[in-house]
Amino acid sequence: MPRSFRGEEWRGHPEPGSIPEYKSRSMVEEYRGLAVVFAILALALTAYFIKSLLAGHAAQPAPEPSVYVDVVPPKADPPAPR
Repeated sequence: MPRSFRGEEWRGHPEPGSIPEYKSRSMVEEYRGLAVVFAILALALTAYFIKSLLAGHAAQPAPEPSVYVDVVPPKADPPAPR
């Protein structure tokens, strides 16, 4: 408790320890919420990327030929002369 509150004479300077020393917050303390959001976002994107690499697309079977060949009946023998 400061001396001035106890009725003692105040000399113009605060007592040592009566005012807590200012300590600035670190970058992580200042932006903790954003750091958590970006960390979750980075983990989600990493998981999505790895999942897409591992799953991939299944190889599609070769397409059926699209050409239709109509069977032509063999030529009949010409009729015998009469």
